[in-house]
Amino acid sequence: MNSPVNPPDQLNHSVPLCVDLDGTLVRTDFLLETAIVAIRNHWPIIFQLPFWFLTGKARAKSKLAKFGTCNLETIPWNEEFINYLKKEHEKGRRIVLATASDRSIAESVALPLGIFEEVISSDGITNIKGEAKAKVLVDRYSEHGFDYAGNDNSDLPVWKRARTALIVNARSNVSKSVAKLVHVEHEFGRRRPVILGLIKGCRIYQWIKNILVFIPMVVAHRLFEKSALFPSLLTFAGFCAAASGIYLINDLMDLEADRLHPRKRYRPFASGELPLQYGVVGLFLITIAITIGLVVSRGILSIILLYITLSLVYSNFIKTKPLADVFCLAALYLLRVIAGGFASGSHASVWLLNFSGFLFLSLGFLKRYAEYPQSDFESTSKNVRRGYKNFDSLLIIIMGVSSSFLSSMVLGLYVNSAQAQYIYQTPFLLWGFVPLVLYWQCRMWLATIRGNMHDDPILYAAKDRISYLIVALLILIYIAASFNLNLGYFLN
Repeated sequence: MNSPVNPPDQLNHSVPLCVDLDGTLVRTDFLLETAIVAIRNHWPIIFQLPFWFLTGKARAKSKLAKFGTCNLETIPWNEEFINYLKKEHEKGRRIVLATASDRSIAESVALPLGIFEEVISSDGITNIKGEAKAKVLVDRYSEHGFDYAGNDNSDLPVWKRARTALIVNARSNVSKSVAKLVHVEHEFGRRRPVILGLIKGCRIYQWIKNILVFIPMVVAHRLFEKSALFPSLLTFAGFCAAASGIYLINDLMDLEADRLHPRKRYRPFASGELPLQYGVVGLFLITIAITIGLVVSRGILSIILLYITLSLVYSNFIKTKPLADVFCLAALYLLRVIAGGFASGSHASVWLLNFSGFLFLSLGFLKRYAEYPQSDFESTSKNVRRGYKNFDSLLIIIMGVSSSFLSSMVLGLYVNSAQAQYIYQTPFLLWGFVPLVLYWQCRMWLATIRGNMHDDPILYAAKDRISYLIVALLILIYIAASFNLNLGYFLN
């Protein structure tokens, strides 16, 4: 027998092409897709899953397929490969869907495409994967009597017994392994390294919000005290881990909604860039956050647990409730400030909490308004996803802008308070804060109403040069007010 790495004498269309489903025809895994849908629709199933898998993977797949029906219209298909299959079908080539997915799923996928003459799949008793799939195909088409298209290491036993290989959406190490076993007829794309998808899914750029934990320490003039700085840094790390873990978990639970969104459909899980099993990293990151909370203090642990719980409840319930969603967003921001106070031992004052509360409430309303342009509010009587009705946009603007001015009013009252007079050497310089903060908020609202705002105002500010200028001026005013400067010297 010729070496399997040698090309066959002729590549004709009389040899059937057997195609894998998960990761090959589609850029996802239907077992995990159905599990996610099932848990989202019937959450008590999560306690039954271990017992289902103990009775056999094929049986578990069959049960999940009944509880977790996937919307095939939103599934990320491998378009390049499907176009190739359609051309081969038009040439008269026999194409077979050979998958480890449950038969109900395999048939629902094969039927609308109209290119598969046969479906070979798991049936609730036998799990058709790896060696089991290779045996079925050899029994049906003989050794090296079929071509096979797959994507990962579990397909290596099948490729070994195929005539030629088609590699689809595979990692580079898989491609190298296949090339040693069999002649590679075609290769469609390469899967990007998992670490890149994880970094993108963790949304590290969102960590900028966690800088809020340092605010109480800065206000209390304890920035360079190790006893305050080190716990604050740990708390910052805890919130970063918690936030990234929550993003990964929420992206898993929001797969269908994200795939229908014009921008969110490019997120790693939604697009199929990152395999769904890496959602477990979210749980790992949350565990790290809780561990950090334990290390710092019981107070920080309680706040981090509250932050995680409130974030998950928000994502799965509160975000569809008008007004409650905005107040919840403001609370999530405020928890970072409160945690910073506990970590540094400089508990947030009533002044800071009131100022921050109104500021974050304004940003929450701004974020909500920015997510839905005016046309969206007017086009339907109700926004299905968020629960807002038409003409609510005007009320959102009123409440948001009012909160901006209230935060600036609180800031002005603080500047004239006895507490500010005691803490700062030159407190009257703090009056420079008031117009700068109010100007920044008004500018953000102007950008939003003009349609220039992204979904998240904090990220918009992070890319805005004027915002950086305002922050620089605030820092200069803070430094000047903190020391007893002889301004007369500069004026003469």
